[in-house]
Amino acid sequence: MSIRSDSRCRAGLRDNCTMTVYESDPDQADDSAFTPGTLEHLVEGSPGRLLDARRTPVRIVGVGPRHGSFELEIEAFEDRGARWELSLEEVERLQFPQGAPTASARLLDELRTANARFVQELLIEVDPSTRQTTLGEIAREREQAAAAIDRDPTVHDVDLQRCVDERRGDRRISRLLERHLGDRGLAGLDRELARSFVSNPNSGELVKGHAIVLAELGLCPYRGRIPRDPELLRAPWSRELRGRHVICRLGFLGALWQVWGTDTVTLYRASAADAPLSPPRAGSLVSATFSAAVAQAHYEGGPSTVAAAMWRQRVPVGRVFMSFLETAAMNEQFLEAEAVLIGDPGNGAF
Repeated sequence: MSIRSDSRCRAGLRDNCTMTVYESDPDQADDSAFTPGTLEHLVEGSPGRLLDARRTPVRIVGVGPRHGSFELEIEAFEDRGARWELSLEEVERLQFPQGAPTASARLLDELRTANARFVQELLIEVDPSTRQTTLGEIAREREQAAAAIDRDPTVHDVDLQRCVDERRGDRRISRLLERHLGDRGLAGLDRELARSFVSNPNSGELVKGHAIVLAELGLCPYRGRIPRDPELLRAPWSRELRGRHVICRLGFLGALWQVWGTDTVTLYRASAADAPLSPPRAGSLVSATFSAAVAQAHYEGGPSTVAAAMWRQRVPVGRVFMSFLETAAMNEQFLEAEAVLIGDPGNGAF
């Protein structure tokens, strides 16, 4: 679990700027009134709660055995109204009221069959020669991005510490990035990917598609579930377009941090759980924060938290794929001062 984790751990504390980090409900019902989610609880219209620190209320709005997924709607807090499409196995991260309706025997059989079909693992290792080719393309893109950034002197005036303290990016940088991506036909993909990551990277498979392409580019191995959507790497978000997006974004951010005169950034992660902590699982895209206050909110957890940990590390800027500084979607419903890193299998916490 991290600042953008599967279990959505948000604690509703206050940081040193006296701004609420996350909304919460101090009067949430006790877990004793609920039962752990199973496939049989996937009934359209049923209310439930996420197993996060604040027990976010949700409602099941669709069940799709064909693609091994279900859809829920968030019913409270910052992301209220958002709809997530999750794999069937994700129902284990929910709880439902005691006595909640259950699926028919026929539907339950279909769900079990679909779940078994899509829980297969896919492994794509990194090819060293492909990685070197990709790094060369990123370096060339960085040179082009540097020229565009140099034409906008306001970038040099950005107060990075103020951005972190206020947990808000700089609109001048996001506009510059939007123009840069727009000139390459990548702005639409960037907006969709950012929105998906901000709400829930496991909703749908847009983020999974990028994770697979990162492996194909030699940047990070992919270890995860097989795609549920056979069109995942085809138009409109083809693997070629995704590859160009990855290279362009890494090149832009590399040039940006070069202007600011740094090659590493200090980031934080935190984890809180209702059971003893497990070692962090290496991912293709790793979520962290520039803000110690945000990490502290996750570390505090909620009423049922029994274990927590917090990490701080200086990370090479070459791993920063996306951040709140230049990404408009990361400055809307959630103010987490977020950074999204390319995964490093050799780094246990980051």
